[in-house]
Amino acid sequence: MKNINDELKFFHHDYASFRDWLCLDIQNVTWQGKYREDFERFWDVFFDEDLTLFEISKRFYYIIDNIHVGPLESWFTWLRDKFICFVFISRDISIEELAKNLHQSERDTSILLRSFFVEVFPQHEDYINEHFTINDILSRNRDFSANKLVTELGVDLTFSGSHNHEILTSMEVTLYQEWIYFVKKMEKDFRGTTFNISRLKLRDNLSAKMQSLAQVFAFIGIAIFLVWAIEFANRTYEKYLSDKISVYEPQFRWENEGLKFTDETIADQEQIAQFELDIKDIENVDDTENFLGETLEDEERDEVESEVVLTSIDTLPRDISSADREQSSFEEDIKGGGYRDSRYGNTKVYRVMMNSADTDDTRKRLGKLLDLYQVTQVDNVKPGLAVPGGFYYNLYVPRSYLKEFMAQVKGDDSVIIYESRTRTRRNPPGKNKVFIWLKAI
Repeated sequence: MKNINDELKFFHHDYASFRDWLCLDIQNVTWQGKYREDFERFWDVFFDEDLTLFEISKRFYYIIDNIHVGPLESWFTWLRDKFICFVFISRDISIEELAKNLHQSERDTSILLRSFFVEVFPQHEDYINEHFTINDILSRNRDFSANKLVTELGVDLTFSGSHNHEILTSMEVTLYQEWIYFVKKMEKDFRGTTFNISRLKLRDNLSAKMQSLAQVFAFIGIAIFLVWAIEFANRTYEKYLSDKISVYEPQFRWENEGLKFTDETIADQEQIAQFELDIKDIENVDDTENFLGETLEDEERDEVESEVVLTSIDTLPRDISSADREQSSFEEDIKGGGYRDSRYGNTKVYRVMMNSADTDDTRKRLGKLLDLYQVTQVDNVKPGLAVPGGFYYNLYVPRSYLKEFMAQVKGDDSVIIYESRTRTRRNPPGKNKVFIWLKAI
């Protein structure tokens, strides 16, 4: 028996003996010899010359850990177990020495050998179970060897390593696509520098993490592209709809917002400094003429009066001749009568005619707009005064909010907006007069 500290080494003739002892069905394993060359490449690369038992064991564990095909993993596990049993028989070493060379526990080694010999000699199962069980380091079974088994049982060890019922001896492992890939990987890893399983595992882990990271970045890139594509499609479709569909909106004659004040020159400053204004002359200004010399006088117009339904005799004026100058409960105090439209007028007045099926909701909306845009009432006229047929508003709207206020008043109701001029009196500074007539339908 060899010294326990001696390393077991194997050469090509040992691998050839193991292959004969295993009785592999090469024809079936290589699919009727079609992939015989690939299998021989694997055998030559894996079972290299002058390897120790521990180095061969590391190669087996490396393959089993890295291959992810169930049948191939089972086949390599079976091949490893058979090789360990072959070494125990052919080298005639003890269980302790075999475990020492494999760098694994004696208990695991004895369990593997016990399972193998129970299948070979089932009639001696009790004896095998007794002598291949190691529970502690003081067990006498640590020195048990194959030669002792032959001596005590009188059996012959010239048998094949495979049994008739085993299917892994003829398993077509070379048909799997991963087979040729793994053979190439072994050629790269095993025939390079000194085989270091830790370094190879680290390299494989880094490679797997890099692939995962690349997939994450690819997923994020695709997601960003899809979001951008959807947003771009929405903008394009929105532009298409805006070009195809036109919505009617009231057109207001606003002041030209593009006008800007020019910078003052030295001549302008001198002219301003020399300008003298007599405040008293303002009262004597005649506004009946414009800058073209035309007299601004109201022209008489004959208009067809609309029919008016009188609901009470009290609604008639006391003096018919002065009926157009009487003040109603929803008009402010104006000398000379109400507002009259004149093309020579210098004061803009807006009249808004609204039809609404739900006047309560419209009045609430108008009330919010009055508060929002700081709209005030004119004299004694309360906003939303109830009159026959609807409600009446007489308002002063800040000129800075006029455009936005008129657009909000339009809303979803049927609205007609009129712009007229009057010479009755000017609007307060920074404000415009707006009449709103809300008609219930």
